[in-house]
Amino acid sequence: MNITRAISSSFALGPATIAALVLLASASASAQSAEPAHVAIVGADYAFVQLPATLAPGPTLFSFENRGTKRHEMSIVLLNPRVAPDTLLASKPGSLTGRAVSDSIIGLLLARPGERGGGQLYANLISGRTYVVICTLKDSPDARPHVELGMVGTFRVR
Repeated sequence: MNITRAISSSFALGPATIAALVLLASASASAQSAEPAHVAIVGADYAFVQLPATLAPGPTLFSFENRGTKRHEMSIVLLNPRVAPDTLLASKPGSLTGRAVSDSIIGLLLARPGERGGGQLYANLISGRTYVVICTLKDSPDARPHVELGMVGTFRVR
């Protein structure tokens, strides 16, 4: 007795139903094993360079390299859809991660001058949404945050 007949007789399923279940299971397995996209973000003193304007939706791993002479972070937040990206610089730096501006904080990576961050950030990027990349560090307690010096950018997921 073949496996299809054994399953269909045990569960009263027809061959078409069995075939659909097999296709569904294989599609689910291949979707789960899909390799995430890799995006390398490079920071310099007070700017993110090579920040892509758009990215594809889905699983993504971000890495961070600091090519500057100061310590920097790469924080990624999901922008609230009611906030226009061009209004970000007008807001206070601390408010960029606040609930009025961002829907969620994806995470952050720190890197000393000339080094890479010690890991990667995973995000399941959402189609049609905008993400903000910022550095909120200061060079000294009374210095301006790096975001105020221009270390902020956005990318859109298409």
